[in-house]
Amino acid sequence: MKAVDTNIVVRYVTDDDPVQSPIATRVLSEPCYVSDTVLLETAWLRSSHYGFGRTLLAATLADLIRLPTITLSDPAWIAWAIERFVRGADLADMIHLVNARHMDAFISFEKRLGRLAGSKTPLPIERPS
Repeated sequence: MKAVDTNIVVRYVTDDDPVQSPIATRVLSEPCYVSDTVLLETAWLRSSHYGFGRTLLAATLADLIRLPTITLSDPAWIAWAIERFVRGADLADMIHLVNARHMDAFISFEKRLGRLAGSKTPLPIERPS
């Protein structure tokens, strides 16, 4: 299985390049791995460069991760992160929690992180004292 770069994912979801977009579609039609960092960079590009709002961006990411050819680090937790993002959380923070889920706790100065992550957060969130 091959891993794909952000530029492949962006060309696929934007379908804005007559040469690269069809190639990206072909690449993603085969089994491939999309890393958490590629998802984060895709979200950043879609919001900052393409002006996608939270709802459209979340829908785009959700559609992407549902492709049957896509392999993710943990599909259920990535879907959780996107769902929390739709509800107002920062996507990067949610991905941080997902990636730290095997640790004892996640320590942050972010006051709202626990509330934004919700009750089903993958690990306890603590504030340093």
